Amino acid sequence: MFEAWDEYHLINGELLRLTERLPASELGEVIRYVLTSPGKRVRPLILVLSSEAFGGDPAESVNASLAMELVHAASLVHDDILDGGTERRGAASAFQKYGMEAALLCGDYLISRSIGLISGYSREVIEAFSAACMDMSEGEMLDLERGKQPEDYYLCISKKTASLISASSKMGCIIAGASAEDVALFERYGVHLGLAYQVADDLNEFLGMEKGKSSKRSSVTLPVIYGRDHSTQKTVALCAGAIRDHCRAAKEALAGAGGDEEIKARLVSIIDMWGEECKSLKDRC
Repeated sequence: MFEAWDEYHLINGELLRLTERLPASELGEVIRYVLTSPGKRVRPLILVLSSEAFGGDPAESVNASLAMELVHAASLVHDDILDGGTERRGAASAFQKYGMEAALLCGDYLISRSIGLISGYSREVIEAFSAACMDMSEGEMLDLERGKQPEDYYLCISKKTASLISASSKMGCIIAGASAEDVALFERYGVHLGLAYQVADDLNEFLGMEKGKSSKRSSVTLPVIYGRDHSTQKTVALCAGAIRDHCRAAKEALAGAGGDEEIKARLVSIIDMWGEECKSLKDRC
């Protein structure tokens, strides 16, 4: 779907240029390996589109989108270190391929580079980015603690996953000069999209349909929590209901916001991508 979007090619083109300027060292090889792995680029796309919705030029928001993609990539590298992840996006993880030390330094480099990319923006944008990164780290810690109740899970994923997605939509709006009300509504869109995505991803893993990812440690996810007291069919139904509710809330937030309707329709199509996956999972069970 995204391959037809100019913004997708803009982001990938800038990422490619970034990899061409990496250190000519073993560390540069690890970073290049991570950044050239396939990905949907959902977070940077949301940031650029959120800016465009209020008249922003993609060229003005692309560095912020790259900062978001780099810190997300760093979080995946560090996540694999914490979980003993051996496979990521259908290939050996950086941790598996290059070892813990190299993977750790790769993540550190990506975070440092993201700071340089975001530094040219307003204080409000930088603070939103910083807050999301701190929330993400706290979410990783909560994941390690393995809370056993749905509320523990939601607190974890709201910080670990939804924080970067909601910050992407928020930052894009701020860069374009949107009103405080519209910024808040786009941020709410990102929160619920992030929650829907993570529940869907965890449901895929619970059903053994997760492809291209494997690790030695497993998290206590919503399907695992529900699965302790319910049949697989009931667990899928409960999780599918949660995904639908978050998709609905994300659409309502966008509908209540201002901005270009054509661009907002593209943001809605990202919601529908997770909604269709939810329907497919439920139909299989």
